[in-house]
Amino acid sequence: MAQPTRDESFSILDLALSKGIDTFDTAWAYGEAEDVLGEWIENKSLRGKVKIISKMKPHSLNDYPDGTKSSEIIEKEISKSLNRLKLDYLDGYLFHSPYYVYMSHVLESLKKAKDKGLVRNIGVSIYDESEALQAINSGIDYIQIPYNVFDQRLDTTDFFEIVKKNKVKVFARSPFLQGVLLMKPDELPSNLSYLKPYLEKFISISLKYNLSQKEAALAFVCSIPNIDYIVFGVETVEQLSQNIDIVKNLKVNDDFIKEIRDSFKDLNKGAINPSLWTKLKK
Repeated sequence: MAQPTRDESFSILDLALSKGIDTFDTAWAYGEAEDVLGEWIENKSLRGKVKIISKMKPHSLNDYPDGTKSSEIIEKEISKSLNRLKLDYLDGYLFHSPYYVYMSHVLESLKKAKDKGLVRNIGVSIYDESEALQAINSGIDYIQIPYNVFDQRLDTTDFFEIVKKNKVKVFARSPFLQGVLLMKPDELPSNLSYLKPYLEKFISISLKYNLSQKEAALAFVCSIPNIDYIVFGVETVEQLSQNIDIVKNLKVNDDFIKEIRDSFKDLNKGAINPSLWTKLKK
């Protein structure tokens, strides 16, 4: 499906706000997303009325001359986002390159930006369990994780106990595993054909509890008490309206959750981490 036009994007954002969604996730890497969001915020006079979380350009530290301080780089990158978004500060700013949480001087530079009031909360978007555990013990406020029916890796660690103790807000992305959980088994691209039996099993369990695939996928993520926000993208007003209605009317069945958890808790990383997939094609 083609990317929504600017007008279509504004209609999606208008609907989200009218339904009580006031927190929006964006990033430098998402094409013109920051510019579109900034134009909407300015046109609607929403500065200070919505919360915007953005992410630093991946590998930004490599884009500046040798010797440039990481604090200077981070502040420049935040300023670029603020200019595009027409904002004075960001509610959240995350590393899009998770390995930066292993670099104490880079992390301290992000904390300095917070001290200066450029951002209210700092964090990171992670891909693996080790990154998650490193991040939540480093003094961050926000963490964005992959979590869905097939990707339950963090449940094998004490991640959710630690975030609660450290008061870190958790944003769960990829609830539909980049659309895989919404596909029919025969629609899977050839390089993901090994997921077919798992997808068939997921559909079977969903039908058993009278749930659509989308309802089942959202119900599972919503069942996790220490997940504070679910991050999902939409391409149309209709998709957004459907997602909101599903979450609003969800009634989580404990037996369903247990069956999903037991059925898919051991999928290997290659099956559930999109960054390890080869290019999707039939």
